[in-house]
Amino acid sequence: MNALILDGSPANDATGGRVAAILAPLLAAKGYKTEHVVLRDKTLGHCRGCFQCWLKTPGVCILDDDNRELSRKFIQSDLTIFLTPVMYGAYSPELKRMLDHLIANISPFFTTIDGETHHRMRYERYPDVMVTGWSDRPDQTQEALFNHLAWRNTINFNGEKRSWGIVDRHAGDVALKSQVEDLVRKLDSSSAHQGEELPRIAAETAAAPQKAVLLVGSPRMAKSSSASLGGYLLDQLAARGVATETIQIYHAMHDEPKRQAMLDAIDRSDLTLLAFPLYIDSLPAPVLSLMRDIEARRAGKAMRGAFAAIANCGFIESSQNESALASCATFAKAAGFRWMGSITIGGGEGLVHGRQLAELGGPAIPYKKALDRVAEAFAAGKPVPEEARQQLAKPFIPGWIYRFVGSRNWKKQARQNGVFEKIDARPYQRVAG
Repeated sequence: MNALILDGSPANDATGGRVAAILAPLLAAKGYKTEHVVLRDKTLGHCRGCFQCWLKTPGVCILDDDNRELSRKFIQSDLTIFLTPVMYGAYSPELKRMLDHLIANISPFFTTIDGETHHRMRYERYPDVMVTGWSDRPDQTQEALFNHLAWRNTINFNGEKRSWGIVDRHAGDVALKSQVEDLVRKLDSSSAHQGEELPRIAAETAAAPQKAVLLVGSPRMAKSSSASLGGYLLDQLAARGVATETIQIYHAMHDEPKRQAMLDAIDRSDLTLLAFPLYIDSLPAPVLSLMRDIEARRAGKAMRGAFAAIANCGFIESSQNESALASCATFAKAAGFRWMGSITIGGGEGLVHGRQLAELGGPAIPYKKALDRVAEAFAAGKPVPEEARQQLAKPFIPGWIYRFVGSRNWKKQARQNGVFEKIDARPYQRVAG
């Protein structure tokens, strides 16, 4: 049997190596041959959110870098172990950059699991999954968030056996070995399949903003649903006298002067809004990288400014965004912002499809009215109103219709690209023998 360790340790963090060294003999005793991959040493571009891995090169990312080989190893392994420091209850950008590419290993078509929309399996079998995190100090909120995210991930990764948990990075070798052994044993425990509760983090008031900046966390940038939804809210703030600015995270992250200008803009703003798409149950890797940079920049400084987030996902159930939004709240606290609350929207691509929200009618009207109420609250220094949040969280069409139309559209696009007969391809299928 093959075990693959995907190590998301950042530079100067030896914890992943320590855990991997403990795992190797434990897994060997169970019959596994283990490979330890340090992801920061690999060439991995960011997922473009282009769906070409479904519609042009089915099952294979359009980016020809190390993600392809690692995706193959993931599918052909019997057990995959994710190693990561816990960041805002989520994973490191180093790990998340690879996980974002694993969308190629599932089908674009929808199914339901326990009444909730998910993607169908592309392969007949997937590896068992163990998610191992570590933190500098005990934090019940972040631990609960991490466990919830790991549980959500294991649903979508389709492994039969699942385990997750946090170890103490400062533990001695004996204590750390015991903690890792417990996680390995959990793979054979049915209790590891049970759901994890998501903690609730209360929003708070802040000073009425004079300046607001919108950070768009989608690789589609100005043409994205995130830009449309966040842009509408920003326009409503501008109409109420707030000076506004929009920054595309993906445009600024690889250019140092632009990255510094983005960080400066955040420092100048009284209110920072983040709009992003859901990627593998969490935030896209570049957004996590930016959060880490912001926290480091603001470390040791007095609390200043407010932060709020808007998430939209490709599933009709807006509840699937909640883990990522809870991570946003945790980040806000860690970085010295006042948390102004969040907005969760299901099926954002189907509702907006990159168009300007202000120009849309029909199903978009209740969403615009609710965003108007949010803008009014923000302009007065108040958090997202609960009734507006509940309205925005409602599906704009019944789930069964969304799944039917969505699957039909995937087929239509595949036919247009000449790959309909290959859309269920299994390029990394393990060959027997």
